[in-house]
Amino acid sequence: MDSAGQAKVGQSAGPQPPPAKPTQRPERTLTLLLVSTGITLAFIGSTVGALMLGELSGLPVEAGLSLFPSHPYLQIYGFIAQFVIGVDYSLLPRFKVGRLPAVFFGYAVYALTTAANVLFLLNSVFIQAAFPYDELGAILMLAGSLVFLSQVVALVVRPTGGFPEANPLIILSSVSLVLISFLLLFEGTGYSNDGDVFSPQLVYLALVGFAGSMIYAVEIRSVSFRQCDYRKRTVRLCSILQGLGIAGIFIGVVAGSMPASLLGAVLLLGAAVSQLVAIKALELTHPLMYRPAMTKMHFRIMRYNEVCILLAAAWLLFGSTLGIAWLGLGIGTFFVKDSFIHAIAIGFVGSTITCFAPMLLPGLLGHKGPATGLSFGPIAVLNVGVLVRILGNFQTLALQSPPAWESLSGALIIAAMVWFLVMLRGIGRPTRTALKKAATETFSLEQSKRIAEGRLTVTTRKTARDVTFPVWFVAREGSIYLLPVRGSSTNWFKYIVRNGRTKIDIGGQIFTGASSPIREGDKVKQIWDLFRDKYGDRNCKNFFDDRVDAAVRMSLE
Repeated sequence: MDSAGQAKVGQSAGPQPPPAKPTQRPERTLTLLLVSTGITLAFIGSTVGALMLGELSGLPVEAGLSLFPSHPYLQIYGFIAQFVIGVDYSLLPRFKVGRLPAVFFGYAVYALTTAANVLFLLNSVFIQAAFPYDELGAILMLAGSLVFLSQVVALVVRPTGGFPEANPLIILSSVSLVLISFLLLFEGTGYSNDGDVFSPQLVYLALVGFAGSMIYAVEIRSVSFRQCDYRKRTVRLCSILQGLGIAGIFIGVVAGSMPASLLGAVLLLGAAVSQLVAIKALELTHPLMYRPAMTKMHFRIMRYNEVCILLAAAWLLFGSTLGIAWLGLGIGTFFVKDSFIHAIAIGFVGSTITCFAPMLLPGLLGHKGPATGLSFGPIAVLNVGVLVRILGNFQTLALQSPPAWESLSGALIIAAMVWFLVMLRGIGRPTRTALKKAATETFSLEQSKRIAEGRLTVTTRKTARDVTFPVWFVAREGSIYLLPVRGSSTNWFKYIVRNGRTKIDIGGQIFTGASSPIREGDKVKQIWDLFRDKYGDRNCKNFFDDRVDAAVRMSLE
């Protein structure tokens, strides 16, 4: 074939083992179980919440009255807890096949937390029953959170993987889950002094301590989606303020000290501001946005993420300010409490999930990233729903009950969730036009840039047999470049050094040629930059060892 990049298609030497499906990997299976269960509980909890709001607004609501007490349990320990734990299993680079310590404990976390949420739901159905559903559920949730914390700590302390500044935030999130599970037992799983199901401190720790810490970590580790770097010193400051704030609020509820709770709330607001500064959330120009590999879709992804993050930031700052009034100043009006909860839980957490789920979840399902199907509709409807809720709550300052039109917010939030799930299902799937175009095109090396993984076949020296390895690759000017995951100590790199004849399967097509090792530091760095352009800085740091000291150039025939 010519030097422009067309390669001769050869025949494979015998049947090749199929690549492992993403869902066959233990950490991804756990993620899918936890995330799908969390979303299911979110639908139940949100529906119950919408019915509750309708009743408060004076609408004739009869359905679901018995489930009203389960609403805060399902939202905090169901949706937020299980969803965040699921994200953690896919977020940590150390939760990988062969590295997950005793995968049984991961499934134990899922079983314990799911059983706890089932008991919370049963407690509201059989509220007059003598069986202690809520107490047993609290015990199971605490046990699951302790097991999960032990896994996170055991993996985070290992000196591997990129983005180390996010590790303290991941630990703080897991610690906060233990604390809110303990508080559920400490408060008797009943009603706090002001008549709410949970104390203000427990709610604050759940939304800003537990979910907030993990969201900060996700934003740090996924900042490359926004085509910018993060400020490492500011991230460390955020971790310090976040840890002190969590400690202050926990001390405040255990010791009954309002000054401690006030200090904790102020520190958590400081951590939120530090995080926004660290990820450059308010900056509209990013030094990495004009990369050679960026396409029109990359710019759309960048704008989508910026819109979601800016909306999430606005709700976080607004909600944290209300939280200071609620926790530290004792202003427990309906407007303050309900607006704080929904600004953080739906505005901040919901907008952040809407931002990052289209980037992270398709890979778990074996789909491509958001090359198609990305829509601003769900995030717009979600935020309109939260805004309607806040405006309705504001009117309660003059009225005795929420206005009837405020109940529309529940329907909008549920509609946004449904629309978002439909959008996720279509992310990365080719359109009919793209399929027709692909059917009429001849496969070329240039087209391989849209394919993430190839299968490299090399020949061993002693046994002279073919061995196949999954690899990432970059195609440039008639050559294919490879980076060994562990540098020159990688097995397939050693085979190439001994026998340069190789072939690689890309999209079902076999490319053959002679491969030569590259060890010069400047050339390896240039190839590393090509990989960053194609796969993104975050993915490269997670996938490759920190000391990649070699590369391979495959000259195609």
